[in-house]
Amino acid sequence: MTQPLSTTPLHGSAARWFRAALQVNPYEYAGNPSPKSSYPDEARYNEALLDECEAQGIEILAITDHWCATSAEGLISDATTRGITVLPGFEANTSEGIHLLVIFEKGKKLEDITLAIGACGVIPGDPHAVAEKPYSEIVNIMTNLGALVIPAHVNIANSGLLSRIKGAPLVPMIKNSKVYAMGIVPGAPEMGDQVAIIDNRSPYKRKHAIVPIYADDVMGPSGLASTGGSSWFKMCEPSLAGLTHALRTAETRVSLQDPKSSSRVLLRELSWKGGFLDGQTIPIAEDLTALIGGRGTGKSTAIESLRYVLELDPIGSNARDDHEAVVKGVIGTATTISLTVDVISPQPASYTIERTVPDAAIVKDASGSTTNLRPRDVVGSLEIFGQHELAELAQDKNLMAEMVSRVAGELKADAPRPEILERLKENRRLFTLLEKEKEELEDALADIPRLEEQSKRFKETDIGSKLQQQTDLESEARSFTEAADRIQNTQKAIDALEVEALITQLQSELPVNTKSSRAKDIDPVGKALEELSTALSSSVSAIVSSVEAAQLAVSAAKESWSAKVEPLKEENAEVFRGLVAEGHSPDKYLTTQTQLAALTKRSEQRASLREREGRLRLERSQLLADLAGTDSEVTKELTAAIKAANAKTASAVVVKPIANPDRSQVKAIIDSYFSTPRTKIMAAIDREDFSTTEFVSAARKGETGLKDYGISDSQLTHLLSHGEPLFRELEEVSVGRAVDIQLNIAPKGAGLNLKSMDELSKGQRATALLMLLLGASTSPLIIDQPEDDLDNRFVYNGVVRHLRTLKGKRQIVVSTHNANVPVLGDAELVVTLEGDGSNGRLVSDGIGSLDTASVRQHAEDLLEGGRDAFSARKHLYGF
Repeated sequence: MTQPLSTTPLHGSAARWFRAALQVNPYEYAGNPSPKSSYPDEARYNEALLDECEAQGIEILAITDHWCATSAEGLISDATTRGITVLPGFEANTSEGIHLLVIFEKGKKLEDITLAIGACGVIPGDPHAVAEKPYSEIVNIMTNLGALVIPAHVNIANSGLLSRIKGAPLVPMIKNSKVYAMGIVPGAPEMGDQVAIIDNRSPYKRKHAIVPIYADDVMGPSGLASTGGSSWFKMCEPSLAGLTHALRTAETRVSLQDPKSSSRVLLRELSWKGGFLDGQTIPIAEDLTALIGGRGTGKSTAIESLRYVLELDPIGSNARDDHEAVVKGVIGTATTISLTVDVISPQPASYTIERTVPDAAIVKDASGSTTNLRPRDVVGSLEIFGQHELAELAQDKNLMAEMVSRVAGELKADAPRPEILERLKENRRLFTLLEKEKEELEDALADIPRLEEQSKRFKETDIGSKLQQQTDLESEARSFTEAADRIQNTQKAIDALEVEALITQLQSELPVNTKSSRAKDIDPVGKALEELSTALSSSVSAIVSSVEAAQLAVSAAKESWSAKVEPLKEENAEVFRGLVAEGHSPDKYLTTQTQLAALTKRSEQRASLREREGRLRLERSQLLADLAGTDSEVTKELTAAIKAANAKTASAVVVKPIANPDRSQVKAIIDSYFSTPRTKIMAAIDREDFSTTEFVSAARKGETGLKDYGISDSQLTHLLSHGEPLFRELEEVSVGRAVDIQLNIAPKGAGLNLKSMDELSKGQRATALLMLLLGASTSPLIIDQPEDDLDNRFVYNGVVRHLRTLKGKRQIVVSTHNANVPVLGDAELVVTLEGDGSNGRLVSDGIGSLDTASVRQHAEDLLEGGRDAFSARKHLYGF
C-alpha cells in the first residue's frame, strides 16, 4: 500500500549571514577597564550594549567572563528579550597562561557551565585563577562537554597563544583537530608564525586550516562597533551548531568583513496550484539551492516549471521535447505556476510572475497589479538547462555559440537581421518579376522589324495614303483611351492612401494628462497635427475635384471629337470598300500599323524597366551592406562575450570563435536548384574558409572566377546556368560564427592541456559547458541534475570548487542526486522532495542548510545511501 505523503507543517530556512560578537563581557567583568567604571548599574550597561547590537546588526553574542558563567544571567535575559541569540560560556586561562574562549550552545544551564569550569581545575568565580590543566586537556574536556573552544586574541601579549608559545610546542596546539578557529586582533602587529599558520603552511599544516576570526574583548558599545569586535557567519538559525558548521566550512561561511551580496536579480519562491506539485511552495536561497529527492518526486518538474513560467525556450530540440512532455503530462493543463522575483535595477522592486497552462505569462507588481512587462524584462539573462541538455548542446558548435551569446547577456547586434532578410527576399522577388517583364517585353519587341518591313511594302503602294485618315482617327481614339486610363490610375493611387483613416488618426486625442504642469508644453504638438490634418484634407479635396474635372473635360472632348468625325466614317468606309475591290488588304495594313504603333510605344518601357532595375540594384547593394555590417557587429559581440567568458574561467575552459561548421542552409539552396550531381559544389561549401559573399562574387565572374573552388565540368556548367536567381538567394545567407570550447584536462596544478570538443568525451564536453556557464554571468542559473552528464573527475575539483567561489555573486538552483553538489558546494538551502506517484511534496524537516541535523540526515540518506553505505565505501576505499 502506498504511504501517504507527509502533511506536517514545513519548517527550516536558507542559510544566511549573521554578525556575531564572541567575547562580550558582562557587567560584573573584572577586567581593565571594567564596565562598572563607565556605567552605574547593569541595566544601563545592558541597554547601551544591546542598543549598539541592533545598530550594528549583531544578532549573536557569546558572553564570556573570566572563570564565571553566572555573571551573564542578566545580559542573557535582556538580550533574549530583544531577540538576540546568546551563547553562554566563559574565558579560561590554561596552565601555560593562554586565554581561551569556551562557548556553549544557547540555553545551556549556567550551573552546568560552572561545573565545566571546575573540570578545568580551578575554583569558579576567581577572575585571576590559572588552571591546573594545560591547553590540550582543557580543549579535549570542553569539546567533549559540547563546547566550542577558541584561543582568544592570539597576537596580544601576554595571554595570547602566539605570544606565550613558540617553536615546536606550538605545533600540536595549532594542529589540534578540535580547535577550529583562533581570535586575531586586527589592530595589533602580526606575531610569531601567525602568517604561516593562517596560510596553513608547514609545520602547522592541517587537513582543514585553522580559521582566523575577529573576537576581541567587548566591554561596551564601542567594542561592538570596532573592526575586531565581531565576525560574520553563515547558518540557518543562530546557534553554536550553526557557528561550528560555519567554521568547518569557512571558505563560504566565515567573513571578517560585511559580506554584502552584489546587486542582482533574485528568485525568491516557486509555487503551484494544480498539477503534480499542487499546493507546494519551494523557497529559493540567494546563493545555492539544491533540490534533492528520489526519482519521481518532482525535481525536474520544478526546473521545467521555472522554464515554463519564465517563457524560456530550450536551446536543444531534445530538451524542447522533454520540456513539452513535462508541461503536458506532469504540470498539466489549468495548473498555475507562480514565481516571486526581487530586482535591484533600475530600482528595488518585487514582482510575481504567473502562468497558467497553456496561457501566456503575466507579470504583477508588488501591489498585485498586472504590468506590461514580460518575464525576460524582470529576470534578464537568466538561464535554465534541463536534464541532459548540456550533453545535447555539447554536440553542436552552433548551439554552443548560441549558448555563449545568451549567457553573456542579450546580444543586440543581430536584432536587425530578420527585417534585412525579409527586405532582401522582397527585393529578390521584385527582381524576378522585373526580369520576367523584361523577357516578355523583348519577346514582343522582337516583332518590330517584321512589322516595319511589312509596313514599308504597304507604303510602296498608295494604300497608305488612302487609309491615312482612318489611321489618324484610330490614333486619336487611342489618345482618349490612354487619358482615361491615366486619370483612373490617379484615382486608384488616391484610394490607396486611405486618406480618411490618416485624417482620423491625426485628429485623435493624444495621451496627455491635462492636469499635468507640463500639459501646455504638449499643446504645440496637437496644433501641428491639427494643421497637418487640415492641409491634408484640403489638398486631397482639391485633387479629387481636379480628377473629376479632368474626367469631365476628357469626356466632353471625346463627345466633341466624335461628333466631328462621324461624317468621316462613311467616307472611310467607301475608301475601304474600294481598296478591297481593287484586291488590296486594308484591314491587314491597319492591323500592322496598329501593332507597330503599340510596340513602338512599348519600347519606351525599356527606360522605365532600366530605372526600376537600377533602384532594385541600389537597394540590394545597401541591404547586403547592412547584412554584412550586422554580421560584423555580431562577431564583435560574440568575441566580447567569449573574452568575458574566458576571463572568468581562469583557463579551466577556453572558448574560441570559429566559422559555423553547419552549412545546411547554404546546401539546401543548392539542392533546390539542382537535380544533377553537385558533390564538388558541396565540397567547396564545406571548406572552413567558405564565404557565400566571396563564392557568389567568384561565380559572377564565370568559369575563371570559380577555378580555385575545384568545381568543373557539368557541375560548373549547371551552376553558372542558374545565374542571378541562385546567386541572389545564396548571397542572403551568411555562414555565421560558432564556438569551439576547450577544456583543460591536465591534473590540478599541472599546467595546461587544452582539448577541443572534438577530442573530449561526452562527459568532458558537458563539464566544459557547465564550467563555462558558471563563470560567464551573474544572472541566476538553473540546472537539472548536471552530474548526469559530467565527467566525475571534474565534479569536485572543477564544478564544486567553482560553485563555492560564486557565493554572494550568483544565484544557482540545481536538482541533484550527487552529494558533492549540495554538500561540498555548501548549499545555503537544501529542499527535500518526496512523492507517491501521483503527487510530489516538500518534506517537512528536509528544508534548510546542512547545519540543520534533520537536513543533513536527509542528504545522507538520499545522496550517500545512508550512513552504513557511506561507511562501507569509506572502508573499501581505505580512507
